[in-house]
Amino acid sequence: MATRGNLHTFQDNHAIKEAVISFTVSPQIINPASYLNLLNEGQSLYGIYHKFEPVKLKEVKIESGLHNQTVESIKDVGFKFIAFKEGKTSKVIQGLSQPRHALLTFNTVDYPGWTQFKEESLNAAISIAHFQPVYQVHAFSLMYIDEFYFDNGNEYNPKELFNLDSRNLPRGIEDSDFVDYNFNLRRHHDGRNYFENVSIKVFNEGQKKTIRITENLTFEIQVMPLVDVLEKSDIKNYLDFSHEENKNTLRDILSSQIIQMIQL
Repeated sequence: MATRGNLHTFQDNHAIKEAVISFTVSPQIINPASYLNLLNEGQSLYGIYHKFEPVKLKEVKIESGLHNQTVESIKDVGFKFIAFKEGKTSKVIQGLSQPRHALLTFNTVDYPGWTQFKEESLNAAISIAHFQPVYQVHAFSLMYIDEFYFDNGNEYNPKELFNLDSRNLPRGIEDSDFVDYNFNLRRHHDGRNYFENVSIKVFNEGQKKTIRITENLTFEIQVMPLVDVLEKSDIKNYLDFSHEENKNTLRDILSSQIIQMIQL
């Protein structure tokens, strides 16, 4: 982990705890159990992801009447693929039905670098798109979660961590040891329209002080098949743009010392 005095990051040379590429699609997830086939020998995700889990939803209904009855039902609403590295979860694919659409997410908790993460996620998405070509994309997004820690919470020093001249930080953040700050903006930059959501949290975990910065950039698009988004559109350029915007936001939020520490 990168360190500076009592402050350290989640990984050795960066602060990224989690990165996620997501697609908002319709219709809802079709026959979730069938996705297990993608992990079979000879299939595209064989050996890359190691475990299949169904995602289930328990519904509880109370029927009114003389004798109230509780009726429970369990529905298959999605699927999950899990990859392991050295016995620990390293990346996850999840398909989850929502009331009006579904979410396909490609997640890493062992960030290998931008290019590798992007290519592995899009290749996995192509496998799903060909397995179930019915999906239509409404939006896609890139999210990063960066975390910093003071092992001794009493040594938390916001002036060391934050750029107090930032355009994105709230006034008075240097005087508080607890922060829960969010903003959502519709932006237009470099010919692209997108939504930016940033969350900054400072909180205690036992004796430790945790600083979590989450940024999510979302692009709404004209509805088109998932396979076309992946193979015919310029999605890679949009994701590269999102990646650079995330770095620019961190450069604005963090102090120059911390930017140097995480080699941003």
